[in-house]
Amino acid sequence: MLTRLTLMSACRAPSGRLMAPTMPALPAAMNGYRRAAMTDVIDFPSPYARAQKAQADAALPDRSAWVEAHAGSGKTKVLIDRVARLLLRRDGGRPGAAPDTILCVTYTKAAANEMLGRLFRTLGSWSVADDATLRDKLAELEHRPADTYEASDLDAARALFAQALETPGGLRIETIHAFCARILRRFPLEAHVSPGFTEIEDREADELWTDALREQILHAADTNPDALAVLSEAGGGLGASVILSALRSVATDLTGRDPEALKAEVKQALDAPSESATELVENAMGRDLPRADIQSLVTILSGETSLKKTDADLMDKLVDCLSARPAENRFETYCSLFLTQAGDWKKSNPYTKAIGDLCAEAAALYQMKDGDGSEAFRIRNLLERLKARRAYETTAALIDIGLPVLAGYAAGKRARAALDFDDLIERTKSLLTAPGIAEWVLYKLDGGLNHILLDEAQDTSPSQWVLINALVTEFRAGMGAERAVDPRTQFTVGDKKQSIYSFQGADPERFLQEKQAFISAEESRHGQANLPDMTMSFRSTPEVLGFVDAVFNQDSFAGDPFSDMPPDEADALTHVAKRSNEAGRVDLWPITPHTEEEEGDPWDAPLDHISESSPKNKLAKQVAAEIRRMVDVGEPVWRKGQQEGARPEDFLILVRKRGALFNALIRALKDENLPVAGADRLVLLDHIGVQDCLNLIRFALFPSDDLTLAEILRGPFCGLIDDDNHLFPLAYKRRNESLWDRLQAATDPVFAPARAFCEDLLAHRHLPAFDFLSRALTTRRENGLSGWDRLIQRLGEPARDPVSALIDRALGYDMGEAASLQLFLAEIESDTSQLKRDLAEANGEIRVMTVHGAKGLQAPIVILPDTTGAEKADTNGLFMLEGGIPVYSKRAAEDPPVIAARRLARQTAQARESRRLLYVALTRAEDRLIIAGAHHGWKSGAGYGDTSWYALCRQGMLSLTGGDGGDAEETLTYGEVQPSVTPDSGASAAPPAAPLWTKQQAPGTGPTTRIRAPSRLLTDTAPVSKPFGPARAAALKRGKLIHTLLQYLPELTPEAREAAARIWLDRHAELDDTARAEILTVTLRTLSNDSFSHVFAPGGRSEAAIVGEIDTASGATIINGRVDRLVVSDTEVLIIDYKTDRPAPARVEDVDASYIAQMAAYTHILSETWPRRTVRAGLLYTDGPVLFELPASLLQNSLERLAGRL
Repeated sequence: MLTRLTLMSACRAPSGRLMAPTMPALPAAMNGYRRAAMTDVIDFPSPYARAQKAQADAALPDRSAWVEAHAGSGKTKVLIDRVARLLLRRDGGRPGAAPDTILCVTYTKAAANEMLGRLFRTLGSWSVADDATLRDKLAELEHRPADTYEASDLDAARALFAQALETPGGLRIETIHAFCARILRRFPLEAHVSPGFTEIEDREADELWTDALREQILHAADTNPDALAVLSEAGGGLGASVILSALRSVATDLTGRDPEALKAEVKQALDAPSESATELVENAMGRDLPRADIQSLVTILSGETSLKKTDADLMDKLVDCLSARPAENRFETYCSLFLTQAGDWKKSNPYTKAIGDLCAEAAALYQMKDGDGSEAFRIRNLLERLKARRAYETTAALIDIGLPVLAGYAAGKRARAALDFDDLIERTKSLLTAPGIAEWVLYKLDGGLNHILLDEAQDTSPSQWVLINALVTEFRAGMGAERAVDPRTQFTVGDKKQSIYSFQGADPERFLQEKQAFISAEESRHGQANLPDMTMSFRSTPEVLGFVDAVFNQDSFAGDPFSDMPPDEADALTHVAKRSNEAGRVDLWPITPHTEEEEGDPWDAPLDHISESSPKNKLAKQVAAEIRRMVDVGEPVWRKGQQEGARPEDFLILVRKRGALFNALIRALKDENLPVAGADRLVLLDHIGVQDCLNLIRFALFPSDDLTLAEILRGPFCGLIDDDNHLFPLAYKRRNESLWDRLQAATDPVFAPARAFCEDLLAHRHLPAFDFLSRALTTRRENGLSGWDRLIQRLGEPARDPVSALIDRALGYDMGEAASLQLFLAEIESDTSQLKRDLAEANGEIRVMTVHGAKGLQAPIVILPDTTGAEKADTNGLFMLEGGIPVYSKRAAEDPPVIAARRLARQTAQARESRRLLYVALTRAEDRLIIAGAHHGWKSGAGYGDTSWYALCRQGMLSLTGGDGGDAEETLTYGEVQPSVTPDSGASAAPPAAPLWTKQQAPGTGPTTRIRAPSRLLTDTAPVSKPFGPARAAALKRGKLIHTLLQYLPELTPEAREAAARIWLDRHAELDDTARAEILTVTLRTLSNDSFSHVFAPGGRSEAAIVGEIDTASGATIINGRVDRLVVSDTEVLIIDYKTDRPAPARVEDVDASYIAQMAAYTHILSETWPRRTVRAGLLYTDGPVLFELPASLLQNSLERLAGRL
């Protein structure tokens, strides 16, 4: 390992403030830097020059690189630079890499979109730059003289933007899941997936899991109640479903395993005895109990006239163990002789010295020393065997019920031809590693992949590493490597300190192992590895970075605080600030204490409720008040090298979880009239705006529901918030009248708008959910305000995202299910999935987020108020041993040795991840950092845990300020207080309301154009059909298949049609032979009928799209439809629509009026398209078959009726 020479002496700026430590010196052996003798001047480049060189080395297009990048060091810029340099021409005029040979894998869709946008902005600026400007841009990127670029080089650079846009499928900057989906779609047969598979989101996956879980629990209640009882007991008050749900995270390891074989492996791994736990206890208190010795001891003890409490307790418990009580109860009492209430072994004997001297049997049997003959020794061994057996029994029950749950979940996905995110990874991994298949797949991929870039590598899971390594190994050794003119490269960038997604499989230790493998591979190929180390931060001020270093360089860590590297291999954490001349500050507030007398919570308060006087609520108010003050006085922040007053969007508040403090902060910020973005994640049903919209549906379905109507009236859509003058007069003395009856009968004009609004809801309750909600939200009513306007006025902009998500859900539901308000409402009310909101942009609002959600974000001022609690307790009792063996133990006190070791390792890993999460939180700050905390634990304690974030931050602050920590009620500050800047007058004020006229329809614009389906021209409502039964479903299926055959078969020769139709119909396994034969006969009979052979003559077009405008009684209407068959000649246009109705009408006068209206609209539109050609329309009924040509007079009359003129 290279030894670092670190210059830790701090520099003092002219202002007197401490600056961050200087950049660690590089080893003398490094090429390109000179190190003189001790008497000479040491000639090192500046920290900024070293940072530039590290970025340049990382972006070299012909060298693989493994980059460790501190937070804020510009890794995204380096990624973009590297991709751009890969695309540029190489030395000697060789073309750069083709866009489709570059794969850049990112962790999130947001990161992929940001990277893609930045790359396109770069390439786009090149495409329009003049020669001089472009030469400067390229010279800065490639670190070469500008005058070395020839005109052809500039032309090639300008063309890259168009090349990137025209690349089939686009540039491959995508998430690992998107990459896997693309590979699986290319090789579906080899991967054993449906070619048309869909990728399901978390919500759909949750639904499938819940269905499988419910089904198997109900099945187990009938067939295996004992196993279900074991799981229910292990789950405590939460039941068996919680334990079973833990299996979902290891589904890929257990799905398809044989339960009996797996249970045998579990038993062997735990070294569990063959006797059941009940048998072990019964034997311990029966066969193996030294009854004679115990009876003798009881006799001696009972003969003593005055027993001390210890001896009397011993006698009582020995008498109990000889009683006839159940063995389990006696065993528990007997064990209390040796164990404390906490479950620890007692240090003293369960008898006094006097009894020990009096009775040798007591000393022999009940001494706490582990003598071979003592009961303590026997019970200790028995308890260990019991732990192993109970863990086995719980795990066996989990296997018996859990494996069918996993099978049901997999079957549910197969039925939908769906893959979840884990499936995408595992199927691709199997595809790229399966013997006999992987070679072929990798060979096919090898020719189209020359460069792999992996972003956020510290968050890559082991399964993802396997498939990435398969690709890298192949393109280094495959045939494509021999054909490649330029070297194939691998670029990996990450930071072990920012690995915070262990719940998704991320493992920083695996990241370090892969780094060592990369180094070994590069040294064997090139003699050395390219390992740029990006330690300079372009984001944060020196004070923020100095504080981060102080927090994580404490001696108490005894090694690397972020991983399991031993102390002799762990370097001191050192950041270097590019912004060395811009002052920052770190504040550590004192703990917000309990009040002397806190209000008691009401008995029915929610579990996560916090009282007004609680420390968390007080802290939330303090944070909000401080932000209000900072905005009002113009607390300085840096913008482009200048100090300006703070604005709401400059603040980012980070918490560890969304709980009581999270909600209290949002509420307190709103109370201070500060713009706040709201929660970054929320359950759709939890948002009041969503409930307001769902109430509209509830009322439309059941107008007699008084509570729902009352909520609508008081809600944003009606605004009748004065209870005394609005709701009370309506509700008082109603007797048997509903609130809706009273509203309809009310004569006070104040109720008129609400009544009209509700009447409109009822009038349109036949609409699908999307249309219904869209109408309620977009229709402008009194004062020109729409439903959206009223909703945002009442609830603010944070209501827009969840309500928009509800509208999106309605649209998706209407497209995939029967359009029913009631069914949609039922689905939404049962949905508990979370809505993820993108808060990457501040948009003039304060952001309150979890640290996980803020990964990759930054803000001038970051506040951490959630710091006093210890690491989250590990509640998951499921552990996976080597070989994919699951074991379960409810709590640490019940762990057998093999599980105890795993639990300890998990706790240690969680402690390290907690520190990595703190690192991510601290490094989001650009200028200022504020750490605070609410009192945690007992009132008399310090208020924070010894290993809490607050403890770490306080110790780091004391090391910087030289304090002794004596005054815990004082705010500690690192960095100088800067004078306030004149606040931006508009920074905290809400934007002025738009004038009323902007929300009103401009005069003279005429009626609004509507879009209508051709089949619904005669009515606003969808045709109501009887509920689907087998006969109707079969008829619809038959019609669809005949339409499809009539669409494609005319393109084939008559001789080839029957064979093609048979092959296609054979793919529909749901049809029996009779149905196939009937469909084939009808189709071929229609195509071969000479009476309308001109319909299927060459030159005709099937499924021709048609869009146009016609006049209807309700105004101009846009028609958007498709014509089954369109035949255009020099003199006429023929429109044909197929109908599979049975029986066909006998005369044209019997044709359904809606069909006539549809064809009339088509005729009118095409007449305007081809005004010099005759447009004819006909309906071809396959029953017969018979062709009805529709008379022009009939079509014209239909148009007149549509326009309201007849």
